[in-house]
Amino acid sequence: MQVSIRELKANPAQAIAMMRRGEIVQITSHRKVVAELVAPKSSVTVKQAMTDEEAMQKLRDSGMVSTPASQPMRLGELIDFLPGPNGQTMSELVMEMRGPR
Repeated sequence: MQVSIRELKANPAQAIAMMRRGEIVQITSHRKVVAELVAPKSSVTVKQAMTDEEAMQKLRDSGMVSTPASQPMRLGELIDFLPGPNGQTMSELVMEMRGPR
């Protein structure tokens, strides 16, 4: 699909919507193609979401979480999470498990 610079300025959302649908949008100036608007090639691999069991096992393997104690925790009781064997903090491990946003 070809779109003039004037049309692109007037309605950029339409050109972007066409591009998102997989079309290559050619931008023209004086009826000559001067640029193309294309969707970016995905270089980031999307991680599969972990199941709860996989996430808990990863936390256990990191040493940051242990198997629950036989006694339930009391409300307001504080827990210190020490860095894992590779130095990761709990926050870093959670962000890694979430994957790219």
